Amino acid sequence: MRIAAAAISIMAWAAAAHAADTPAGWTEVKAGNMFTLQAPPGTTFERIRTGVDAFAGTFHGLGFDIAVEFGYHRDGMKNPAGAKNLAVTKLTVDEKPGSITTADIGDAAHPRFVGLYVPDVEYDPLGPLSLVMTATVAKPEDAALFRTMSETIRFAFKNDTPPP
Repeated sequence: MRIAAAAISIMAWAAAAHAADTPAGWTEVKAGNMFTLQAPPGTTFERIRTGVDAFAGTFHGLGFDIAVEFGYHRDGMKNPAGAKNLAVTKLTVDEKPGSITTADIGDAAHPRFVGLYVPDVEYDPLGPLSLVMTATVAKPEDAALFRTMSETIRFAFKNDTPPP
């Protein structure tokens, strides 16, 4: 009985810690049935393409569009041509290792590239599922918004065991 109570307390604490990190007023937005994230009010997800091994879409919000690729055998983060001051920061996304890449690019209106790569979301007989999200942003605050949204991702799958 004590173990069950302790487990419930830990889960409640983890949920509260996650909620505390999410800005007030943000809402959950679903990317199909694959994952959810917290985002500013009015954010929507548009599925653009569904294939045999992947889907693509875009999160649309006030002042941002974030491209999404989710599927098997993603090749990782593709940095924009001519990117400068490239920086990669490791992070954990729903208990999965990932990384955020930032770089300066030559677009005057959106001079900063930001991308998320989570290489091994889940394993199944076809291989690992991976997530890539990218955007070009105008201000450092927009890159911070991207990171905060990325940190709230919750995957629908939890198979962590690679096939033999």
